[in-house]
Amino acid sequence: GDTVYGNQIAIANEDPNRNHIYNFSTESGDFSPENYTITTTSEITFQNIISLRSFNWKYQSPNYSNIVILNFPSLDRIERQLYISYEYSLREINAPKLREIGQFNIDYNNIEQINFPSLEFFKSGGCSPNCASIIGNPKLISIDFSSLRQIKGYNEFKISDNNSLKNLVFENLSDTMENENNYVSLNIYNNELLESINLNSSDDYRLYLIIQDNPTLKNVTFNNSTFWEYGFLRISSNSSLEDISFKDMISSGYIKNQILIPPELRFNNNPNLKSLKLDVLEDFYKITIENNESLPEIIFPEILTIHKNLTIQNNANLSKIHMPKLETTGDKVYNSNSFYFNSNQSLNDINFDSLHKVYTSLTLENNQQLDLNDFPCNLFVLVNDGLDCTFGDINVSNNLVDSYCFQDPSLIPPIDIQTVAAFNISSEQAQSGGTITSFTKMKSRGVVWSTSPNPTIENDFFSENGSLNGSYDSYMYNLQPNTTYYFRAYGEDCNGVFYGNELQFTTLP
Repeated sequence: GDTVYGNQIAIANEDPNRNHIYNFSTESGDFSPENYTITTTSEITFQNIISLRSFNWKYQSPNYSNIVILNFPSLDRIERQLYISYEYSLREINAPKLREIGQFNIDYNNIEQINFPSLEFFKSGGCSPNCASIIGNPKLISIDFSSLRQIKGYNEFKISDNNSLKNLVFENLSDTMENENNYVSLNIYNNELLESINLNSSDDYRLYLIIQDNPTLKNVTFNNSTFWEYGFLRISSNSSLEDISFKDMISSGYIKNQILIPPELRFNNNPNLKSLKLDVLEDFYKITIENNESLPEIIFPEILTIHKNLTIQNNANLSKIHMPKLETTGDKVYNSNSFYFNSNQSLNDINFDSLHKVYTSLTLENNQQLDLNDFPCNLFVLVNDGLDCTFGDINVSNNLVDSYCFQDPSLIPPIDIQTVAAFNISSEQAQSGGTITSFTKMKSRGVVWSTSPNPTIENDFFSENGSLNGSYDSYMYNLQPNTTYYFRAYGEDCNGVFYGNELQFTTLP
Protein backbone atom coordinates (compact mmCIF):
# COMPACT_ATOMS: atom_id res chain seq x y z
CA GLY A 1 0.00 0.00 0.00
CA ASP A 2 0.84 3.67 -0.24
CA THR A 3 2.00 5.76 2.71
CA VAL A 4 0.26 8.97 3.82
CA TYR A 5 1.83 10.99 6.67
CA GLY A 6 3.52 7.81 7.88
CA ASN A 7 0.30 5.81 8.13
CA GLN A 8 -0.42 2.69 6.13
CA ILE A 9 -3.39 2.56 3.74
CA ALA A 10 -5.00 -0.85 3.33
CA ILE A 11 -7.65 -1.85 0.79
CA ALA A 12 -10.24 -4.29 2.07
CA ASN A 13 -13.91 -5.28 2.07
CA GLU A 14 -14.32 -5.32 -1.67
CA ASP A 15 -18.01 -5.53 -2.56
CA PRO A 16 -19.00 -6.15 -6.21
CA ASN A 17 -22.42 -4.59 -5.60
CA ARG A 18 -20.97 -1.27 -4.44
CA ASN A 19 -17.88 -1.13 -6.66
CA HIS A 20 -15.00 -0.71 -4.20
CA ILE A 21 -15.08 0.22 -0.52
CA TYR A 22 -11.74 1.38 0.82
CA ASN A 23 -11.09 1.46 4.58
CA PHE A 24 -8.18 3.71 5.47
CA SER A 25 -6.66 3.87 8.92
CA THR A 26 -4.77 7.04 9.78
CA GLU A 27 -4.48 9.53 12.60
CA SER A 28 -4.36 13.31 12.19
CA GLY A 29 -2.90 15.68 9.65
CA ASP A 30 -4.11 17.29 6.41
CA PHE A 31 -6.47 15.60 3.98
CA SER A 32 -6.18 16.19 0.23
CA PRO A 33 -7.40 14.14 -2.75
CA GLU A 34 -3.92 14.30 -4.29
CA ASN A 35 -2.92 11.73 -1.69
CA TYR A 36 -5.29 9.16 -3.16
CA THR A 37 -5.34 7.92 -6.72
CA ILE A 38 -8.61 6.06 -7.19
CA THR A 39 -9.48 4.60 -10.55
CA THR A 40 -12.83 3.03 -9.73
CA THR A 41 -16.05 4.51 -8.42
CA SER A 42 -15.61 4.11 -4.68
CA GLU A 43 -16.82 4.59 -1.15
CA ILE A 44 -13.91 5.55 1.06
CA THR A 45 -13.83 5.26 4.88
CA PHE A 46 -11.26 6.65 7.30
CA GLN A 47 -11.90 4.52 10.36
CA ASN A 48 -9.57 5.98 12.99
CA ILE A 49 -9.15 9.67 12.18
CA ILE A 50 -10.18 11.72 15.22
CA SER A 51 -8.83 15.13 14.22
CA LEU A 52 -7.52 16.89 11.14
CA ARG A 53 -5.66 20.15 10.74
CA SER A 54 -7.40 20.79 7.45
CA PHE A 55 -9.55 19.09 4.84
CA ASN A 56 -8.83 20.49 1.38
CA TRP A 57 -10.57 18.85 -1.52
CA LYS A 58 -10.32 21.86 -3.74
CA TYR A 59 -10.02 22.27 -7.49
CA GLN A 60 -10.17 25.36 -9.66
CA SER A 61 -12.45 23.73 -12.22
CA PRO A 62 -14.63 20.58 -12.40
CA ASN A 63 -12.72 17.41 -11.56
CA TYR A 64 -13.67 13.76 -11.09
CA SER A 65 -11.85 11.79 -8.39
CA ASN A 66 -14.10 8.69 -8.62
CA ILE A 67 -14.75 8.87 -4.86
CA VAL A 68 -18.52 8.92 -4.44
CA ILE A 69 -19.08 8.45 -0.69
CA LEU A 70 -16.68 9.74 1.93
CA ASN A 71 -16.97 8.49 5.54
CA PHE A 72 -15.25 9.72 8.70
CA PRO A 73 -16.88 7.58 11.42
CA SER A 74 -14.52 8.77 14.22
CA LEU A 75 -13.71 12.35 13.20
CA ASP A 76 -14.28 14.79 16.08
CA ARG A 77 -12.86 18.10 14.80
CA ILE A 78 -11.22 19.87 11.89
CA GLU A 79 -9.05 22.61 13.33
CA ARG A 80 -8.60 24.89 10.34
CA GLN A 81 -10.62 24.42 7.20
CA LEU A 82 -13.07 22.09 5.53
CA TYR A 83 -13.05 22.95 1.85
CA ILE A 84 -14.63 20.91 -0.95
CA SER A 85 -14.78 22.64 -4.32
CA TYR A 86 -15.45 21.49 -7.91
CA GLU A 87 -15.45 17.82 -6.89
CA TYR A 88 -17.89 16.28 -9.39
CA SER A 89 -17.73 12.65 -8.26
CA LEU A 90 -18.57 13.06 -4.60
CA ARG A 91 -22.24 12.52 -3.74
CA GLU A 92 -22.18 12.10 0.03
CA ILE A 93 -19.99 13.03 3.00
CA ASN A 94 -20.66 11.48 6.41
CA ALA A 95 -19.03 12.52 9.67
CA PRO A 96 -21.46 11.41 12.40
CA LYS A 97 -19.23 12.46 15.35
CA LEU A 98 -17.80 15.71 13.97
CA ARG A 99 -18.40 18.46 16.58
CA GLU A 100 -16.39 21.47 15.41
CA ILE A 101 -14.84 22.91 12.26
CA GLY A 102 -12.73 25.92 11.47
CA GLN A 103 -13.52 27.66 8.20
CA PHE A 104 -16.23 25.82 6.28
CA ASN A 105 -16.87 25.81 2.50
CA ILE A 106 -18.61 23.23 0.31
CA ASP A 107 -19.01 24.95 -3.06
CA TYR A 108 -19.67 24.02 -6.70
CA ASN A 109 -19.88 20.27 -6.37
CA ASN A 110 -22.31 17.53 -7.37
CA ILE A 111 -22.73 16.51 -3.74
CA GLU A 112 -26.21 15.35 -2.71
CA GLN A 113 -25.93 14.85 1.07
CA ILE A 114 -23.97 16.60 3.82
CA ASN A 115 -24.37 14.63 7.04
CA PHE A 116 -22.83 16.29 10.10
CA PRO A 117 -25.46 15.46 12.75
CA SER A 118 -23.17 16.17 15.74
CA LEU A 119 -21.68 19.45 14.49
CA GLU A 120 -22.12 22.06 17.24
CA PHE A 121 -20.26 25.07 15.88
CA PHE A 122 -17.92 26.31 13.19
CA LYS A 123 -16.07 29.54 12.52
CA SER A 124 -16.46 32.12 9.79
CA GLY A 125 -14.05 34.91 8.93
CA GLY A 126 -10.59 35.82 7.72
CA CYS A 127 -11.08 34.51 4.21
CA SER A 128 -12.03 35.62 0.73
CA PRO A 129 -14.35 35.67 -1.11
CA ASN A 130 -16.59 33.36 0.95
CA CYS A 131 -15.79 32.94 4.63
CA ALA A 132 -18.25 30.12 5.14
CA SER A 133 -20.55 28.75 2.49
CA ILE A 134 -22.57 26.03 0.85
CA ILE A 135 -22.88 27.49 -2.62
CA GLY A 136 -23.63 26.24 -6.10
CA ASN A 137 -24.27 22.56 -5.44
CA PRO A 138 -27.05 21.85 -7.97
CA LYS A 139 -27.78 18.28 -6.78
CA LEU A 140 -27.70 18.92 -3.02
CA ILE A 141 -30.91 17.62 -1.43
CA SER A 142 -30.13 17.41 2.29
CA ILE A 143 -28.00 19.07 4.95
CA ASP A 144 -27.98 17.51 8.40
CA PHE A 145 -26.93 20.18 10.92
CA SER A 146 -29.25 18.90 13.63
CA SER A 147 -26.85 19.75 16.50
CA LEU A 148 -25.53 23.07 15.16
CA ARG A 149 -25.92 25.72 17.88
CA GLN A 150 -23.45 28.46 17.05
CA ILE A 151 -21.56 30.01 14.17
CA LYS A 152 -18.55 31.95 15.44
CA GLY A 153 -16.51 34.71 13.84
CA TYR A 154 -17.60 37.46 11.47
CA ASN A 155 -18.78 38.18 7.92
CA GLU A 156 -21.18 35.70 6.28
CA PHE A 157 -22.25 32.09 6.13
CA LYS A 158 -23.94 31.70 2.74
CA ILE A 159 -26.32 28.97 1.68
CA SER A 160 -27.13 29.78 -1.92
CA ASP A 161 -27.68 28.45 -5.43
CA ASN A 162 -28.30 24.89 -4.27
CA ASN A 163 -31.07 24.26 -6.73
CA SER A 164 -32.32 20.84 -5.58
CA LEU A 165 -32.52 21.73 -1.89
CA LYS A 166 -36.16 21.80 -0.75
CA ASN A 167 -36.04 22.03 3.04
CA LEU A 168 -33.70 23.58 5.58
CA VAL A 169 -34.08 22.65 9.24
CA PHE A 170 -31.94 24.07 12.03
CA GLU A 171 -32.95 22.13 15.12
CA ASN A 172 -30.64 23.96 17.53
CA LEU A 173 -29.11 27.00 15.81
CA SER A 174 -29.55 30.08 18.00
CA ASP A 175 -26.33 32.11 17.98
CA THR A 176 -24.32 33.86 15.27
CA MET A 177 -23.15 36.80 17.45
CA GLU A 178 -19.99 36.10 19.44
CA ASN A 179 -19.42 39.71 20.62
CA GLU A 180 -19.81 43.31 19.48
CA ASN A 181 -17.07 42.98 16.85
CA ASN A 182 -17.69 39.41 15.73
CA TYR A 183 -20.99 38.36 14.29
CA VAL A 184 -21.93 36.24 11.32
CA SER A 185 -24.83 36.92 9.00
CA LEU A 186 -26.47 33.68 7.90
CA ASN A 187 -27.61 34.47 4.38
CA ILE A 188 -29.97 31.99 2.67
CA TYR A 189 -30.67 33.07 -0.90
CA ASN A 190 -31.18 32.01 -4.53
CA ASN A 191 -32.03 28.39 -3.80
CA GLU A 192 -34.46 27.73 -6.65
CA LEU A 193 -36.46 24.80 -5.18
CA LEU A 194 -36.27 25.67 -1.49
CA GLU A 195 -39.79 25.42 -0.02
CA SER A 196 -39.44 25.68 3.76
CA ILE A 197 -37.08 26.92 6.48
CA ASN A 198 -37.53 25.88 10.10
CA LEU A 199 -35.59 27.04 13.17
CA ASN A 200 -36.50 24.94 16.19
CA SER A 201 -34.10 25.99 18.94
CA SER A 202 -35.53 26.61 22.41
CA ASP A 203 -32.53 28.81 23.35
CA ASP A 204 -32.62 32.60 23.19
CA TYR A 205 -31.79 33.90 19.72
CA ARG A 206 -28.65 35.90 19.01
CA LEU A 207 -29.05 35.73 15.24
CA TYR A 208 -28.25 37.85 12.23
CA LEU A 209 -30.31 36.10 9.57
CA ILE A 210 -31.22 37.07 6.00
CA ILE A 211 -33.62 34.99 3.91
CA GLN A 212 -34.02 36.46 0.44
CA ASP A 213 -34.61 35.74 -3.23
CA ASN A 214 -35.64 32.11 -2.84
CA PRO A 215 -38.28 31.92 -5.59
CA THR A 216 -40.21 28.82 -4.41
CA LEU A 217 -39.97 29.37 -0.66
CA LYS A 218 -43.47 28.94 0.84
CA ASN A 219 -43.03 29.16 4.61
CA VAL A 220 -40.58 30.21 7.29
CA THR A 221 -41.26 28.98 10.83
CA PHE A 222 -39.59 29.77 14.14
CA ASN A 223 -40.52 27.24 16.83
CA ASN A 224 -39.83 26.95 20.55
CA SER A 225 -37.64 29.99 21.28
CA THR A 226 -39.36 32.70 23.32
CA PHE A 227 -36.73 35.46 23.48
CA TRP A 228 -34.70 37.26 20.79
CA GLU A 229 -31.78 38.85 22.62
CA TYR A 230 -29.74 40.44 19.83
CA GLY A 231 -29.62 40.48 16.06
CA PHE A 232 -31.51 41.09 12.88
CA LEU A 233 -33.96 39.10 10.77
CA ARG A 234 -34.78 40.13 7.22
CA ILE A 235 -37.11 38.04 5.09
CA SER A 236 -37.08 39.74 1.73
CA SER A 237 -37.97 39.27 -1.95
CA ASN A 238 -39.13 35.67 -1.77
CA SER A 239 -41.67 35.68 -4.59
CA SER A 240 -43.70 32.61 -3.49
CA LEU A 241 -43.52 33.06 0.27
CA GLU A 242 -46.97 32.76 1.86
CA ASP A 243 -46.47 32.20 5.58
CA ILE A 244 -44.13 33.48 8.30
CA SER A 245 -44.77 32.15 11.78
CA PHE A 246 -43.23 32.72 15.21
CA LYS A 247 -45.05 30.15 17.29
CA ASP A 248 -43.58 30.86 20.74
CA MET A 249 -41.78 34.21 20.44
CA ILE A 250 -42.71 36.42 23.41
CA SER A 251 -40.11 39.12 23.75
CA SER A 252 -36.88 40.75 22.62
CA GLY A 253 -33.99 42.25 24.52
CA TYR A 254 -32.70 45.77 24.58
CA ILE A 255 -30.25 47.61 26.81
CA LYS A 256 -29.71 51.32 26.25
CA ASN A 257 -26.38 52.10 24.56
CA GLN A 258 -25.63 48.42 23.99
CA ILE A 259 -23.04 47.68 21.33
CA LEU A 260 -24.43 44.43 19.99
CA ILE A 261 -27.12 44.78 17.34
CA PRO A 262 -30.55 45.29 18.95
CA PRO A 263 -33.24 42.95 17.61
CA GLU A 264 -35.16 43.88 14.48
CA LEU A 265 -37.72 41.99 12.42
CA ARG A 266 -37.99 43.16 8.82
CA PHE A 267 -40.40 41.64 6.30
CA ASN A 268 -40.32 43.30 2.91
CA ASN A 269 -40.93 42.72 -0.78
CA ASN A 270 -42.61 39.33 -0.44
CA PRO A 271 -45.40 39.77 -3.02
CA ASN A 272 -47.42 36.63 -2.08
CA LEU A 273 -47.13 36.82 1.70
CA LYS A 274 -50.56 36.08 3.14
CA SER A 275 -49.92 35.24 6.79
CA LEU A 276 -47.64 36.82 9.39
CA LYS A 277 -48.15 35.21 12.80
CA LEU A 278 -46.77 36.61 16.03
CA ASP A 279 -49.60 35.35 18.18
CA VAL A 280 -47.91 35.46 21.60
CA LEU A 281 -45.42 38.31 21.08
CA GLU A 282 -45.59 40.84 23.94
CA ASP A 283 -42.77 43.22 23.07
CA PHE A 284 -40.11 43.73 20.43
CA TYR A 285 -37.44 46.31 19.76
CA LYS A 286 -38.15 47.13 16.12
CA ILE A 287 -40.59 45.77 13.51
CA THR A 288 -40.76 46.77 9.84
CA ILE A 289 -43.37 45.41 7.42
CA GLU A 290 -43.26 46.89 3.94
CA ASN A 291 -43.97 46.17 0.29
CA ASN A 292 -45.84 42.89 0.84
CA GLU A 293 -48.63 43.51 -1.62
CA SER A 294 -50.77 40.41 -0.85
CA LEU A 295 -50.67 40.62 2.94
CA PRO A 296 -54.32 41.08 4.01
CA GLU A 297 -53.99 41.62 7.76
CA ILE A 298 -51.61 42.08 10.66
CA ILE A 299 -52.95 40.81 13.96
CA PHE A 300 -50.62 40.79 16.96
CA PRO A 301 -53.08 40.05 19.78
CA GLU A 302 -50.68 40.20 22.74
CA ILE A 303 -48.14 42.86 21.86
CA LEU A 304 -47.75 45.58 24.52
CA THR A 305 -44.65 47.55 23.50
CA ILE A 306 -42.53 48.32 20.46
CA HIS A 307 -39.34 49.69 21.99
CA LYS A 308 -38.11 51.68 18.99
CA ASN A 309 -40.05 51.68 15.70
CA LEU A 310 -43.18 50.16 14.27
CA THR A 311 -43.09 50.78 10.52
CA ILE A 312 -45.85 49.52 8.21
CA GLN A 313 -45.80 50.90 4.69
CA ASN A 314 -46.54 50.18 1.04
CA ASN A 315 -48.60 47.04 1.65
CA ALA A 316 -51.13 47.50 -1.12
CA ASN A 317 -53.85 45.05 0.01
CA LEU A 318 -53.41 45.34 3.76
CA SER A 319 -56.86 46.17 5.11
CA LYS A 320 -56.66 45.23 8.81
CA ILE A 321 -54.19 45.96 11.60
CA HIS A 322 -55.21 44.83 15.06
CA MET A 323 -52.88 45.35 18.03
CA PRO A 324 -55.49 45.80 20.77
CA LYS A 325 -53.04 45.64 23.70
CA LEU A 326 -50.27 47.84 22.27
CA GLU A 327 -49.57 50.63 24.78
CA THR A 328 -46.34 52.34 23.69
CA THR A 329 -43.91 52.68 20.80
CA GLY A 330 -40.43 54.14 21.05
CA ASP A 331 -40.11 54.00 24.82
CA LYS A 332 -36.40 53.17 24.83
CA VAL A 333 -35.14 55.61 22.20
CA TYR A 334 -36.18 59.22 21.82
CA ASN A 335 -34.67 60.10 18.45
CA SER A 336 -36.77 58.24 15.93
CA ASN A 337 -40.20 58.14 14.31
CA SER A 338 -41.61 55.33 16.39
CA PHE A 339 -45.04 54.93 14.73
CA TYR A 340 -44.96 55.14 10.93
CA PHE A 341 -47.85 54.10 8.68
CA ASN A 342 -47.50 55.17 5.08
CA SER A 343 -49.09 54.21 1.75
CA ASN A 344 -51.17 51.25 2.85
CA GLN A 345 -53.88 51.98 0.29
CA SER A 346 -56.49 49.49 1.52
CA LEU A 347 -56.14 49.96 5.27
CA ASN A 348 -59.57 50.63 6.80
CA ASP A 349 -59.84 48.45 9.90
CA ILE A 350 -57.57 49.19 12.86
CA ASN A 351 -57.60 48.36 16.54
CA PHE A 352 -55.16 50.30 18.71
CA ASP A 353 -57.55 50.68 21.63
CA SER A 354 -54.78 50.59 24.26
CA LEU A 355 -52.26 52.81 22.46
CA HIS A 356 -51.38 55.50 24.98
CA LYS A 357 -47.91 56.87 24.19
CA VAL A 358 -45.93 57.29 20.96
CA TYR A 359 -42.49 58.78 21.48
CA THR A 360 -40.83 61.42 19.31
CA SER A 361 -43.13 61.42 16.30
CA LEU A 362 -46.10 59.73 14.69
CA THR A 363 -46.65 59.59 10.92
CA LEU A 364 -49.92 58.62 9.26
CA GLU A 365 -49.79 59.47 5.58
CA ASN A 366 -51.21 58.24 2.27
CA ASN A 367 -53.47 55.57 3.75
CA GLN A 368 -56.40 56.44 1.51
CA GLN A 369 -59.05 54.35 3.33
CA LEU A 370 -57.99 55.13 6.89
CA ASP A 371 -60.12 57.25 9.23
CA LEU A 372 -57.86 58.65 11.94
CA ASN A 373 -60.79 59.00 14.31
CA ASP A 374 -60.46 55.24 14.78
CA PHE A 375 -57.40 55.91 16.94
CA PRO A 376 -58.09 56.36 20.68
CA CYS A 377 -58.50 59.91 21.97
CA ASN A 378 -56.18 59.39 24.95
CA LEU A 379 -53.18 58.82 22.66
CA PHE A 380 -50.29 61.24 23.13
CA VAL A 381 -47.16 61.80 21.07
CA LEU A 382 -44.33 62.77 23.42
CA VAL A 383 -40.69 63.72 23.29
CA ASN A 384 -39.97 62.52 26.82
CA ASP A 385 -42.54 62.29 29.57
CA GLY A 386 -40.06 62.37 32.45
CA LEU A 387 -37.64 65.28 32.34
CA ASP A 388 -39.38 66.98 29.42
CA CYS A 389 -43.15 67.11 28.93
CA THR A 390 -42.98 68.57 25.41
CA PHE A 391 -45.37 66.99 22.93
CA GLY A 392 -43.80 65.26 19.95
CA ASP A 393 -44.49 65.67 16.24
CA ILE A 394 -47.60 64.49 14.40
CA ASN A 395 -47.41 64.11 10.62
CA VAL A 396 -50.84 63.53 9.07
CA SER A 397 -51.81 63.85 5.41
CA ASN A 398 -53.75 62.24 2.56
CA ASN A 399 -55.73 59.72 4.60
CA LEU A 400 -59.46 59.20 4.15
CA VAL A 401 -60.13 61.34 7.26
CA ASP A 402 -57.22 63.36 8.58
CA SER A 403 -58.96 64.79 11.63
CA TYR A 404 -58.24 63.13 14.97
CA CYS A 405 -59.13 63.47 18.64
CA PHE A 406 -55.82 62.52 20.25
CA GLN A 407 -53.14 64.90 21.62
CA ASP A 408 -55.68 66.76 23.77
CA PRO A 409 -54.00 67.99 27.01
CA SER A 410 -57.35 67.99 28.81
CA LEU A 411 -57.39 64.19 28.50
CA ILE A 412 -54.16 63.71 30.46
CA PRO A 413 -55.23 61.71 33.52
CA PRO A 414 -54.53 63.20 36.96
CA ILE A 415 -51.60 62.02 39.08
CA ASP A 416 -52.54 59.76 41.97
CA ILE A 417 -50.12 59.38 44.89
CA GLN A 418 -51.00 57.20 47.87
CA THR A 419 -48.99 57.40 51.10
CA VAL A 420 -48.22 54.17 52.98
CA ALA A 421 -48.97 54.22 56.72
CA ALA A 422 -45.92 54.37 58.99
CA PHE A 423 -44.52 51.09 60.32
CA ASN A 424 -41.43 49.84 62.18
CA ILE A 425 -41.62 52.97 64.32
CA SER A 426 -38.85 53.53 66.88
CA SER A 427 -37.67 56.57 68.84
CA GLU A 428 -35.36 57.69 66.00
CA GLN A 429 -36.79 56.39 62.73
CA ALA A 430 -39.79 54.89 60.92
CA GLN A 431 -40.67 53.42 57.55
CA SER A 432 -43.28 54.40 55.01
CA GLY A 433 -43.51 54.57 51.23
CA GLY A 434 -45.89 55.35 48.43
CA THR A 435 -47.61 54.24 45.28
CA ILE A 436 -47.64 56.56 42.26
CA THR A 437 -49.97 56.23 39.28
CA SER A 438 -49.19 58.84 36.64
CA PHE A 439 -49.26 59.50 32.91
CA THR A 440 -45.78 61.04 33.24
CA LYS A 441 -42.69 59.38 34.65
CA MET A 442 -41.38 60.64 37.97
CA LYS A 443 -37.75 61.79 37.93
CA SER A 444 -37.67 61.49 41.73
CA ARG A 445 -39.95 60.18 44.47
CA GLY A 446 -39.98 59.54 48.21
CA VAL A 447 -41.55 60.66 51.48
CA VAL A 448 -41.37 64.09 53.16
CA TRP A 449 -41.95 64.64 56.91
CA SER A 450 -42.16 67.38 59.50
CA THR A 451 -43.48 68.16 62.97
CA SER A 452 -45.87 70.56 61.21
CA PRO A 453 -48.71 69.69 58.79
CA ASN A 454 -48.30 69.89 55.00
CA PRO A 455 -44.55 69.19 54.78
CA THR A 456 -42.77 70.03 51.50
CA ILE A 457 -39.42 69.06 50.01
CA GLU A 458 -38.44 72.74 49.82
CA ASN A 459 -38.70 73.24 53.60
CA ASP A 460 -38.54 69.87 55.34
CA PHE A 461 -36.72 66.54 55.54
CA PHE A 462 -37.39 64.10 52.71
CA SER A 463 -36.15 60.79 51.37
CA GLU A 464 -35.27 60.00 47.75
CA ASN A 465 -36.29 56.56 46.59
CA GLY A 466 -35.44 56.29 42.92
CA SER A 467 -37.55 57.38 39.97
CA LEU A 468 -40.48 56.30 37.78
CA ASN A 469 -43.89 55.26 39.08
CA GLY A 470 -45.31 52.34 41.03
CA SER A 471 -44.73 51.35 44.64
CA TYR A 472 -41.65 52.02 46.76
CA ASP A 473 -40.43 51.97 50.39
CA SER A 474 -38.90 54.86 52.35
CA TYR A 475 -37.13 55.52 55.62
CA MET A 476 -37.81 58.57 57.82
CA TYR A 477 -34.77 59.28 59.98
CA ASN A 478 -33.23 61.80 62.45
CA LEU A 479 -36.48 61.75 64.40
CA GLN A 480 -36.97 62.92 67.97
CA PRO A 481 -38.41 60.59 70.65
CA ASN A 482 -42.03 60.88 71.70
CA THR A 483 -42.82 63.34 68.89
CA THR A 484 -45.71 63.53 66.45
CA TYR A 485 -44.71 63.73 62.77
CA TYR A 486 -46.74 64.55 59.68
CA PHE A 487 -45.67 62.86 56.45
CA ARG A 488 -46.76 62.25 52.88
CA ALA A 489 -45.44 60.62 49.73
CA TYR A 490 -44.32 62.83 46.86
CA GLY A 491 -43.27 62.56 43.23
CA GLU A 492 -41.58 65.07 40.93
CA ASP A 493 -41.98 65.03 37.16
CA CYS A 494 -41.41 67.53 34.36
CA ASN A 495 -44.42 69.56 35.52
CA GLY A 496 -43.38 69.93 39.16
CA VAL A 497 -43.79 68.28 42.58
CA PHE A 498 -46.97 66.43 43.57
CA TYR A 499 -47.95 65.18 47.03
CA GLY A 500 -50.07 62.32 48.28
CA ASN A 501 -52.39 62.13 51.25
CA GLU A 502 -50.99 63.26 54.59
CA LEU A 503 -50.68 60.83 57.53
CA GLN A 504 -49.10 61.07 60.99
CA PHE A 505 -47.43 58.94 63.68
CA THR A 506 -45.71 59.41 67.05
CA THR A 507 -42.21 58.11 67.77
CA LEU A 508 -41.50 55.92 70.76
CA PRO A 509 -40.15 57.50 73.96
